[in-house]
Amino acid sequence: MIGWWFVVTVPAAGDAEEVVLAKWENGIHGLDWISALVAAGRAEQLGFNGYPNRYTARAGDVLPLLADGSVSDARPEVGFRPHTLHPDLIAACPADALLTVDAWDQS
Repeated sequence: MIGWWFVVTVPAAGDAEEVVLAKWENGIHGLDWISALVAAGRAEQLGFNGYPNRYTARAGDVLPLLADGSVSDARPEVGFRPHTLHPDLIAACPADALLTVDAWDQS
């Protein structure tokens, strides 16, 4: 394994489309932040085979980590793929919104 490609979304509801809040690539220890949320009971792991590893968590638990740099690899200058962080969408997302966090194994 060489790392992970993350996609954080607000799932589609009704007629609305899925909203992508962030996408980024990180290294081999890239799951540490989401694993810590699972261990703390603040996220749930739904899938675990790497294609993707899928989690759900409340925006109030995930988005502050992106905003304050806790997930340090979620920055445009890190990695090879283009990174996308949508600060306007992140700021507008209610803290109680249930997000999907997909982590794709980059092996």
